[in-house]
Amino acid sequence: MQQLIASYLFQHKNCPIPGFGSLSVSVSGAESDFTNHLVTAPSPVIRFIDKEMNAAGLVSYIAKRTKQDEAAVTGLLHDFSAQLKQEIRHYAKAALPGIGSFFVDENGNTIFEQEEIPAAFVQPVTAIRVIHPNAEHSMLVGDKETTNTMMTEYFTEEEVKKDRWWIWAIVLAALALLMLIIYSGSAANASFFGNSIKP
Repeated sequence: MQQLIASYLFQHKNCPIPGFGSLSVSVSGAESDFTNHLVTAPSPVIRFIDKEMNAAGLVSYIAKRTKQDEAAVTGLLHDFSAQLKQEIRHYAKAALPGIGSFFVDENGNTIFEQEEIPAAFVQPVTAIRVIHPNAEHSMLVGDKETTNTMMTEYFTEEEVKKDRWWIWAIVLAALALLMLIIYSGSAANASFFGNSIKP
C-alpha cells in the first residue's frame, strides 16, 4: 500500500490519505551558481496538510494496479489510515518509505518530515555562461527599453582629434620675435644702410 501511495503522490502531485490528511508535491526551482559554473537540479518538496481531499482518484488508481474492486480498496485505505494513526499514537512516529515520516510535537500536532532525496536524482549540471559579443539583445535601462548595441555606442566616447595648429603658430611667432630682438640688439651699432664708422 505504501508503495502505491508513493507512486500516486509523485505522479499526481497530491495524494489524499482518507481519515488522516493529504500530501502534496511541489517542485523547487533550479538555482544558478555562476561562480562554480553549476546549475542545481530542481527538487521535489513534499508537504502535509491536515485537510482531507476527495480520494476517488487514489481509490481507482489502487484498484487498477491491484486488480481489486473499489469498495475493497476503500476499506484497505481506511485500515491503512487507522494503522498510521495508531503507530503515531504509540511510537510518536510513523514512516512512509520513499516519502517521509510523521511526528507528533509537544502540542499534539502532526508534523511531516520529508525523506531526503538520493543525491543521484538531484545532481547539479555544469553551466558555463557563453557571451556573444556581437549578438544584439534588448535590455531595460531605468524605465526605457534599449539594446546592448545602443548602450555600447552611448558609453563609447569617440576620441576627438583636437587641432592644435595655433600652438605651432605661437611658437613660430615667439621664435621670430626672439630673432628680431637679437638682430636689432646686435645691429644697434650698425647703420641702416650698412656699417659706418663713427669718427
